[in-house]
Amino acid sequence: MEPNLAGRTVVVTGAASGIGAATAAAFARLGARVIGVDRNVPDGARDFVRADLSTSAGAAAAAEEVHALAPRIDHLANIAGVPGTAPWRTVLGVNVLGLRALTDALLPSIAEGGSVVHLASNVADGWAARVPQLRAFLSHADDAEALASVEDDAEVTGNSYRFSKECVRVLAQAQAAASLGRVRVNSVSPGPVSTPILDDFKRDHGTDKVEGAISLTGGAATPEAVADVVVFLASDAARWVNGSDVRVDGGLGAHRFTEAAAQPA
Repeated sequence: MEPNLAGRTVVVTGAASGIGAATAAAFARLGARVIGVDRNVPDGARDFVRADLSTSAGAAAAAEEVHALAPRIDHLANIAGVPGTAPWRTVLGVNVLGLRALTDALLPSIAEGGSVVHLASNVADGWAARVPQLRAFLSHADDAEALASVEDDAEVTGNSYRFSKECVRVLAQAQAAASLGRVRVNSVSPGPVSTPILDDFKRDHGTDKVEGAISLTGGAATPEAVADVVVFLASDAARWVNGSDVRVDGGLGAHRFTEAAAQPA
């Protein structure tokens, strides 16, 4: 049974393409009013905010425009993101700092019982081993200070996409804890998805690794497969799901965990 989202107002970032476009379409199909946020104009957009989400200032400006369109919203889906082929500052700016700033600015206007869903990634599976480092980065409220704190760390700058999505996992739990009883915050972690930036992920993570994962699971996910889970997490059917991450990777994470556990100590 599909959820009925008629009368709900949903903000979807990255709404012009890929998973963001599929998510916006899924919410609209179920009766929600969708406010798209992107640097590019989505096809057929009605309520739309053109924004640069690579900085906290750009995200704050976007939030002001969203508030002008809808003083109260019900759900926020943070789908916008850039791959690791982009400059590392841009990756951390869009995927972490802009996401955090937009969420912080919109959370007070999300209705009680509403939700936030962040797009993480299955490359962030090892996030728990780096919690102190992730929290240290997130402890900086100023973008420049945050970026400066990791600029000499080749493990971060050379693996900026993974680090960014690990930060998203930490943020989702922290925001869920801070919003208990009012707004739910969850994340979804896809594996390879058939989007326009799939080739960027091959260049970043290695073609053999990505194509091997796709072969193992029987194909790359469609954007709609991920969007369906985002919609579920926003719906009343997930009303007791909070602070959780849902893998949408066709079992890839389970395979890797099992393979690692089978290796000799």
